[in-house]
Amino acid sequence: MPAHDFSEFSWDEQEDVKAVLASRGLALGEFRITDTADSPKDGKNGAIRQISVTRLSNGKAATYDTDHFAPWLTDFDEALAAGYFDD
Repeated sequence: MPAHDFSEFSWDEQEDVKAVLASRGLALGEFRITDTADSPKDGKNGAIRQISVTRLSNGKAATYDTDHFAPWLTDFDEALAAGYFDD
């Protein structure tokens, strides 16, 4: 289950995250964002990717299950809009 820091995400995903944060008046430096990918034990295709997001100022964290087509960023944006990561 390799873990990747946000800086290792694809450039387009990084830009999308930055745009979502900027639209909410937030900065990337306020969060720690990592991912892990876990391949199924039965050897089938379909690795499961999880994105972990932690607000550094208050430790509030969320994990988003995703794959190549899942809209984790939409879920993250909705959590920001709902105030989930607020102090």
